[in-house]
Amino acid sequence: MIAEIIFFSALALFIILLARKYHMLDRFPSVIRTAFSWLKRRSSGASSISKLGSGIRQRLVRERASGNEIHSEQGFWSEESPESKHDLPNQYEHGDSLLKAGKLQQAEQFFLKAAANHPSDPKIYARLGLLYLQQKNHSDAIESLKVAAKLDRYNPSRHYNLALAYWGNKDVQRAIMSVREAISLDPVTPKYRQLLEQLLDGK
Repeated sequence: MIAEIIFFSALALFIILLARKYHMLDRFPSVIRTAFSWLKRRSSGASSISKLGSGIRQRLVRERASGNEIHSEQGFWSEESPESKHDLPNQYEHGDSLLKAGKLQQAEQFFLKAAANHPSDPKIYARLGLLYLQQKNHSDAIESLKVAAKLDRYNPSRHYNLALAYWGNKDVQRAIMSVREAISLDPVTPKYRQLLEQLLDGK
């Protein structure tokens, strides 16, 4: 991360000098914006993982480590085999089909692999959260769904599912806050209001 910041700082300085020399300063801001948006996308994936609870984070680290061992056997010159690149989009779909079939432990492994390879994809954390909700593992569900809601903050179902996780964990105040966020984004869907009424009645 620090190396990327140093690299882009040096690149920005080089571009400024080049722009001055060739009188291209009017195009300069768009080049810098593109460079920094790439850097932000790279860092957001790492920060998503760091916000997860220690249990999920350790499982993700194990997934990444096992993936790295596979790549290192292929030789120092290749990061990943073409087959593993081809399989990346399928990890989420395979995990989803296992989740629907009720094979929760197997589904979790595929979702963790998908999250290790695509750390800034909110739908992976949302599915992990639903999986943990089905297992009644509310603390891991909360951690996963918090990341999903942060990455996809305008999706009301992310906040609704987070409210369910908080409710399962007996944290009614946070559940109410989350479901109210879902209602503010989507005031039409009846299940959001029904959950809010249940939470307020049970207080």
